[in-house]
Amino acid sequence: MNGELYQMCSLTAAAKQALFRGADFEFEPLAYENKIEFLFLENIRQCGILRRTAKNAEQWYKYCVKKGLRDIKLVMPTEVKDYRALGFANSSQSRIICYFKNSEITTFEPKWEFDQKRKMWNILYTERLLLIPFVKPYGEDNSDDFRELLIEIGDLAERIGCGNFAKIFERALNILDGEEAPASKVPLPNIPEKYLPLFFAADTADVFGAMGSWNDSPPYMAHEKGLDEEYWELSARLLKNIRLAVFYAINEWR
Repeated sequence: MNGELYQMCSLTAAAKQALFRGADFEFEPLAYENKIEFLFLENIRQCGILRRTAKNAEQWYKYCVKKGLRDIKLVMPTEVKDYRALGFANSSQSRIICYFKNSEITTFEPKWEFDQKRKMWNILYTERLLLIPFVKPYGEDNSDDFRELLIEIGDLAERIGCGNFAKIFERALNILDGEEAPASKVPLPNIPEKYLPLFFAADTADVFGAMGSWNDSPPYMAHEKGLDEEYWELSARLLKNIRLAVFYAINEWR
């Protein structure tokens, strides 16, 4: 999964656990993340706008609570124009939405910048006020559709000579069905255990990106066998199901 999206999953899950379950706010940055800061945008007094910065994730959460945080969700598009962009920073088009007791709704949108000296990433989340009418999004468990898709796209991968991708889709299917335990080398998002298979099936099946990804050589291999239409149709369904699975696993619990 794109590191940008994975971080937002972890932040949202940590905030939900603390907000709804009385747990401590527990967020562990990944090894390649140097610093994470948050820029708050507030209505004030005479001068118009006050910008306030939280120097880490815990400060961000505490200040959101002080402002009256009552709910939080992670949202992301289920369609993209260029799959190659998903392998790069600032490409997920995802954002964290915060709902406050005064009916104010704001979003936090990240910008990743690489620190050449430290060889690590600095991330700044900027808060923006959501002014347009906004219906709170809700998701449903898409396990059945995801399972069917993983079987179909695994079969396509075999037919176009991409056995390595077929094995990835098979592993994602096994995780979804509970036949293989979810495993990760990075800190897990703090979500209830029952949602972990769906989340990690999505994480495992997320093969989009740049060089060496599902959208690098496979489309040409599909073209050579006259399977262009099937490749692009299944790829679109794959991304959609990955994003729907992540949305449900991160958002639809308290």
